[in-house]
Amino acid sequence: MYRIVKKRSLNPTVSLMEIEAPLIARKAEPGQFIIFRAKEDSERVPLTVADYDREKGTVTIIYQIVGGSTMELDTLNEGECLHDFVGPLGRPSELDGLKKVAVIGGGVGSAIAYPIAKKLKAMGCEVHSIVGFRNKDLVILEDEFRTVSSELHIMTDDGSYGTKGLVTNALEQLINEGSQYDEVIAIGPLIMMKFVCLLTKKYNIKTIVSMNPIMIDGTGMCGGCRLTVGGETKFACVDGPDFDGHLVDFDEAMHRGTMYREFETHARETGCTLMNKEVQ
Repeated sequence: MYRIVKKRSLNPTVSLMEIEAPLIARKAEPGQFIIFRAKEDSERVPLTVADYDREKGTVTIIYQIVGGSTMELDTLNEGECLHDFVGPLGRPSELDGLKKVAVIGGGVGSAIAYPIAKKLKAMGCEVHSIVGFRNKDLVILEDEFRTVSSELHIMTDDGSYGTKGLVTNALEQLINEGSQYDEVIAIGPLIMMKFVCLLTKKYNIKTIVSMNPIMIDGTGMCGGCRLTVGGETKFACVDGPDFDGHLVDFDEAMHRGTMYREFETHARETGCTLMNKEVQ
């Protein structure tokens, strides 16, 4: 069993948990993910590792409460345990040799971008972080990003915090001001990553994206996480989740991501009904 040693809310829909998992903490690297089951009869859900502490033997996950499984996870509190917590899975982000990088996070994707920025900073890389949110209330990990970034640019759609605009606006401004990046790493909604890649392709800057499609077993056997990269079929769980963004077929990935929308809505509504009954 995997004990929850810390739990805190980051904004109204996003929470952080620090989980006691010493074997995973010993091996985890930025870019990798775990698969958890909140309870014995729960579904398997992948989440990218948001942080880890090898000395304490803990792994941090950050999740958005959007469906039945994350709603169920959020009912657990400090001192309670997750039934399953498996990992680290996937390939670590390849960061060696990078001297100057723009790390871009969109929404809850910032939680995945943060450990990459942290590792790059520790390796002596100059890190320009750009994080985007819909509004001020949804901003997460600002202090953490400031600690690991040479520059931090916060963007909000409505201008309620930071600078009004999209992450692509900030990135293009930095490029036009003379920033020469070895690489851009973008993590967030598919549409955001697509437009970051369209921008960087114009400037011929290598761009890595983190793909997080539907996963089931996490070993490449089920095929649920397949996507097309450079005209070839890849599996995010074993070939990724990091890929060359200029080769990813984002339109296909976005189409496949809508296939389970009705099932997700049903699971969320069922979860709400069950929790209301428990409260009553």
